[in-house]
Amino acid sequence: MIDSILKELKVIPGGKKLINDEDLFKIPEVYSGKGNFWVALENNKVVGTVALRNLDQGKAKLNRMFVLSEFRGTGLAQILLGTALDFAKKQGFKEIVLNTHPLMTRAHRFYEKSGFKKAGTLRDKYFYKLIF
Repeated sequence: MIDSILKELKVIPGGKKLINDEDLFKIPEVYSGKGNFWVALENNKVVGTVALRNLDQGKAKLNRMFVLSEFRGTGLAQILLGTALDFAKKQGFKEIVLNTHPLMTRAHRFYEKSGFKKAGTLRDKYFYKLIF
């Protein structure tokens, strides 16, 4: 699902895969403890994901926020983000950071409407943060 979305948005070329993103192959280890990984299902098909990764010192990273195109605009992304942020508050995190690709303009607007502030740019990444 994540590969198909990144290809759709032209973030990764059509023939390439995301296989070098190790966290997707070690979800229980990477997102355990104060972190978590959620999936949204429709008829046993993954239609959305979001993850929260503990960075320590009261900071967490929002990862893997993806929703299939046919579910965008339905409120699913807001539900996934809300789930992750509620969990983050319960875990005692004070700051949530994330990065996204410059081509993901819809995501930029979504995060900004959700209270995230742009914190910087580096090559092909935009950085955002939210302080509770």
